[in-house]
Amino acid sequence: MEETFTKNLNVLTDKAMVKEEIKENLEGDELMFYHSLRADLDLLKKNAKVQTIHHILDYSKSLR
Repeated sequence: MEETFTKNLNVLTDKAMVKEEIKENLEGDELMFYHSLRADLDLLKKNAKVQTIHHILDYSKSLR
C-alpha cells in the first residue's frame, strides 16, 4: 500500500515578499495578465468563520 500525503506547506508566508518575487519574475504581457486576473481572484476569496470550518471538518470526518 502506498501512502501519499502533502509535505510541509508553508501557509504562513510574508505576503510582501511573495508579491515582490512575482513582480521580479514577470515581464510585460505576463504582468498585465497577472493584474487582470488578480482583481477577479480577489472577488473569489472567502473569509470563512471558524465555526463553518469546524462544521466542514466534522462532516468530512463523519464520512470516513
